[in-house]
Amino acid sequence: MNHFKFKSLAFYGTAIVAVVILFSVVTAYGTANLKAPPAIDGSYRLQAQNLPECLKASTVVLTIQQSGKYLSGSLLPAPSIKLKAAQKKPSLDGNLINQQINLEGQVPGFPNCNHSQVKIQAQVREKILAGQITLGSTPKADKFTAQQELPQQQPEKH
Repeated sequence: MNHFKFKSLAFYGTAIVAVVILFSVVTAYGTANLKAPPAIDGSYRLQAQNLPECLKASTVVLTIQQSGKYLSGSLLPAPSIKLKAAQKKPSLDGNLINQQINLEGQVPGFPNCNHSQVKIQAQVREKILAGQITLGSTPKADKFTAQQELPQQQPEKH
């Protein structure tokens, strides 16, 4: 009895070759065109000539948390950064597309801002942000730059 028919072998051989070719094409496309966004999570100390008045009282730090292209963060005064970041959930939401950050939300860490809406747009180059910040309904955007701060080292326990 002959269990192997030529038509069956040809069909299964063609199906296997088609799957291998499709896998090769999809893998080549993904390798050439799909790139993960750069890791930008961390703290950035804002440096600006003209920050909005309610943000000028102290050094301003932008903390960013990242999950792929999705961002969340907080705009906080520097001395209380650790305490407030640990106690509150991020007040800014946004994304990272083509090295461009867009964040929007509230600034509860600055009582003088009356929980105004803030919008941050910045370009990412290595570990530096350069962009503009708009507070409230004012159409005037203030330019800023921010360098990523290195994370503080935890002392090693022996």
